[in-house]
Amino acid sequence: MKKHKKNTWVKRRHSTVFAILRPIMRLHFNMRYRYKGKKSGLKKGAYLIISNHQTTMDPFMLSTSFKFPVYFIASDDIFNLKVSPIIRYLVAPIPKSKSLQDIAAVKNIFRVIKEGGAVGVFPEGNRTISGGQWEMTDAIAKLAKSLKVPLVIYNVRGGYGTDPRWGHSIRKGKSLGEVKRVISADELADLPVDELFGIIKSELAVDDTASGIKYSSRKRAEYIERALYMCPACNGISSIESHGVKFRCKSCDTRSTYTKTLSLSPAVAGYNRIYEWFEWERREIVNRVENGETVSDGGIIFRESVKLRNKKKLAGDSVSIDAQKLIISDKTQRTVFPLDEIDSMTMVGKKKFNFYHRGRILQVKGGKRFCAVKYVHIFDGLRGKETI
Repeated sequence: MKKHKKNTWVKRRHSTVFAILRPIMRLHFNMRYRYKGKKSGLKKGAYLIISNHQTTMDPFMLSTSFKFPVYFIASDDIFNLKVSPIIRYLVAPIPKSKSLQDIAAVKNIFRVIKEGGAVGVFPEGNRTISGGQWEMTDAIAKLAKSLKVPLVIYNVRGGYGTDPRWGHSIRKGKSLGEVKRVISADELADLPVDELFGIIKSELAVDDTASGIKYSSRKRAEYIERALYMCPACNGISSIESHGVKFRCKSCDTRSTYTKTLSLSPAVAGYNRIYEWFEWERREIVNRVENGETVSDGGIIFRESVKLRNKKKLAGDSVSIDAQKLIISDKTQRTVFPLDEIDSMTMVGKKKFNFYHRGRILQVKGGKRFCAVKYVHIFDGLRGKETI
């Protein structure tokens, strides 16, 4: 009687592919990003590896520090590409819907660990756009304790300096990745969830502006309005415009330069760091909307994600949000989405946001200078959920 092969997640080909690609990736990232992944010295085995999230290349950069493949949790966006079947075959990432609880993803994490594989997770769930941390929950600490394998805390520094999410070009500078701490399964068992969560947040925290490293580009400030959407000098919304290494407010003509050391010179209304300004506007935009203002943008594309790679374009060329609803409209129709019917909202890429409504994944894609994160800030702020 013919035996059926056991369907495993962890396959021999993954190790073979990784062994071939690892030296190539190390060379590529060193040449393009001046990135150095410090070798971890860890032997192959089951681990939960967690890291901060600065660039799209983080999973690959992190991997260069290890001698074995890492099975990363990946958002469903990566499975919407033409090359997705190849990615799944070669490296088998674990799919998860952004900003939604995903029981299947958790089950697959346990499956990979049981098969002796290492799982990679970015607890922030999204790349930083300000240089600060996105919100994390203690779910990552609970997961680490429940897996009963060593927790590896990895730290990437300089990624925001070389390739900020809001930018459109690579800056010349240095970046580094290394294992900051390994906590054994026995140690994890003895640590209370809140204490472990505090350790995780502390070890993953990075401030590229404090490094003193210079990041050079003639377009350093270009598209900074994707992150800075309010002017603290005049409170204007969507009033920032950038060019080269400088930017200004179109409403009050306040001007500043984004320096090589990632500071703002001169400071704008006392803010000389993007993440400080970003934190202010996150709170302020919510207050403005709660007090009756509406935020809007034109020139958008509205579409629905339908079964992996397909995107179905829907009617709508403008978006607006107030304290009760998100509205997509054009010259002929107006579609209203009450905020209490939207499960979650998340930024995607540089100029898009997804929202999950009644089982559908809907996406708003803006133009080159569209700021998607302000809609996420408003939605999360009205829901009482802080994001950075």
